Amino acid sequence: MTTDHTDVLIVGGGPAGMMTGITAAQFWPDKHITVIRPEDDALVPCGIPYIFGTLGGTEEDLAGRAPFLAAGGHLIIDNVTDVDLDARTATLESGRQLSWERLVLATGSRPFVPPIPGHELAGVFTVLKDYDYLDELLTETLPDLRRLVVVGGGFIGVEFGDELRKRKIEVHIVEQRPQLLSASFDSDACSIVEQRLREHGVHVHTGVTVAAIEADEAGKRVAGVRLDDGRMIEADAVLIAIGARPNTDLAHAIGLTLARSGGVWVDGFQRTREHPNVFAVGDCAHKQDYFTRHASHALLASQAAAEGRIAGMNLYALRLPRANAGTIAVYASQVGDLAFGVAGLTEASARDIGFEVFTGTSRVPDHHPATMPDTREVFCRLVFDGNSERLLGGQILGGPTTGELVNIIGVAIQLHATASDLASFQFGSQPRLTAPVHPIVAATGEALRARAHCRDNLPRSTQ
Repeated sequence: MTTDHTDVLIVGGGPAGMMTGITAAQFWPDKHITVIRPEDDALVPCGIPYIFGTLGGTEEDLAGRAPFLAAGGHLIIDNVTDVDLDARTATLESGRQLSWERLVLATGSRPFVPPIPGHELAGVFTVLKDYDYLDELLTETLPDLRRLVVVGGGFIGVEFGDELRKRKIEVHIVEQRPQLLSASFDSDACSIVEQRLREHGVHVHTGVTVAAIEADEAGKRVAGVRLDDGRMIEADAVLIAIGARPNTDLAHAIGLTLARSGGVWVDGFQRTREHPNVFAVGDCAHKQDYFTRHASHALLASQAAAEGRIAGMNLYALRLPRANAGTIAVYASQVGDLAFGVAGLTEASARDIGFEVFTGTSRVPDHHPATMPDTREVFCRLVFDGNSERLLGGQILGGPTTGELVNIIGVAIQLHATASDLASFQFGSQPRLTAPVHPIVAATGEALRARAHCRDNLPRSTQ
């Protein structure tokens, strides 16, 4: 068997794998870099829900390969079936063999399907990142649907619910927590999103679980969903959207250490425990929370891309400033014209961890004066540590500026910004582009004011 050589072999061509390849090409331009992935057309993971409504077609959500190829990378459409770590070779499904100096596993994740009775019935779907599967769902299944149940009220469930209702399908979202999005937002923010969904005709069922997916008279297809409170929701289809689990089949087969969270154990440079020349990035790699270093189960394309950059920089020499500090979990989404995003901890999660916190909230228009066309109110809540004043997290609800405001909060957390820092940071202002007072500055000022008021009203013996 002829063995070809590549310096860097990346298994998987999603956001993590492609970003590893692009970054490696930038930092190690003399190296030959190869990405192997099974699909010719890879999808943008975050765009998958929008295929079914806003985009209107699977081909509209393709992830570009041009930046990687332009950087000198090589793409092979195939599957890796075996890896010999001692010989540093990989065998492909086609029979081809490659030798490598550095190996990067970017094998992604698979949808998690709980053992709900009836989950194997025809008409039960998951969120597979597969072009052909999703295209068939869009073009052959959805046109005949009248009523669909989404199991899971996190970001993915909410996004699918809002997009599918645009196809005139009656959509029901079932979530076992007391509110939709409650793992990511505090209660009042969750209520705002729930209300907007209801206004758009989406039926929201919270605080209940799916006891069973019921079959039709023939026992083959979905007829409805039975909830644990006894209610029955008739449905033509069920979409299970309650998260994903790391795809570590290859890592397990070649003997790499897996963390208890299920992902491949990696250090701060994305290196595996046994082999410093083998890296893991993206959904298949273990995640640690930024604040506690506990396992984090947030599988985000943005985090995967960040890990790809870290691995790509550190393939041949460690760069201390380019280590993984942990997962902050920066999310953003939109229902109708309501955008919502979060970075870091909520007030509830911070208190659960054990932080003493103080918070501030602001509501300001995103243009000034507020009579400007297309002005939207921006709701901002910030959570600070009561001892160090460091920013722990923030939530934004508003219009088009929401995504970047959440990104600013994420940057501020990484830079260890305090309330005093944020209350005085300089920002630009323009009537058509920005709020009259920056929402983050306004919320920080409210937090400091409320904190000072509480201290002033403490009994002197406790001050």
